[in-house]
Amino acid sequence: MALSRLRNPVISRAPSLLRARFFSSTCRSLPRRYHIGTIGSNDVIIVGCGTGLVNAAATTQVLLDFFKISAVIHFGTAGGADSSLSVGDVVIPMQFSQTGLWDWLKSETAAQPDNGVADLEFRRYHIPADGYNLLGRVAYMKEYFFSPTGEPDVPERKFWFEASEDLLQIASTLEGIELNQCLNKVCLPQKPKLVLGVNGTTANFFVDNAAYRDFLHKTFDVASIDMESAAVIMTSLANGHSVIAIRGLANLAGSEEEGEDSSESYDAIVAANVEKTVVALVNNIPSTRLGRICGHRKCSA
Repeated sequence: MALSRLRNPVISRAPSLLRARFFSSTCRSLPRRYHIGTIGSNDVIIVGCGTGLVNAAATTQVLLDFFKISAVIHFGTAGGADSSLSVGDVVIPMQFSQTGLWDWLKSETAAQPDNGVADLEFRRYHIPADGYNLLGRVAYMKEYFFSPTGEPDVPERKFWFEASEDLLQIASTLEGIELNQCLNKVCLPQKPKLVLGVNGTTANFFVDNAAYRDFLHKTFDVASIDMESAAVIMTSLANGHSVIAIRGLANLAGSEEEGEDSSESYDAIVAANVEKTVVALVNNIPSTRLGRICGHRKCSA
């Protein structure tokens, strides 16, 4: 979701919100459909960003180029990385890293690159434990971030991309929000809760491996793993816009191979709780309705 320069929010993906008829018009001349409507007193736009970093960044950039946006609220589901959290919990990370930017080193003894943050050594996962691995290790690298306040063509090296403080402060007012444990006779194992102040991470691959999940959590102290959030946050910040991401934990990443609960039966509950959190956040954002926000593109009912 995002806020326009007219102080109006815009949503990144929410099928049930569309079904709830918050949205009455659509901009169809763009590569994706941008649905325009209202939540409470705020004008909003909703668009599905697709899967992966490139889709997420491209959709966000088009959104910012063709509409009068002041902030972006991105949301969806994620894999959990912290075993102390439960399936169905909704997290609002204060920052995201991009852990898919690697320097695959020539050997296990190669020096850490200047731009490196941490290493994943494959030999540490041998069974049996001793031995040499030709895959060596990968070094996690910082992104090159072109800040709107920095020198042109002079990037800043960053590993963490922070959600905007103004939106995080508003999100903090949602602490204790009542989330649904059951939907259509399907119930989560635990009562879900909203979790603030954690870290999230993004990469261009789906994580379904418990060992790698634990590595990410122990190394970077992340609570959620997804494939889009860092791209949306980085693109929004590069354009000078406020941004926040909200993710529902659909499973503990890689847990199903260990015989734990499958996430598929909980998808509807998790999605409903994420959207409930998004609507509550939008309703807490002070804004004055200033008309429709179609930019210079045609809007259709």
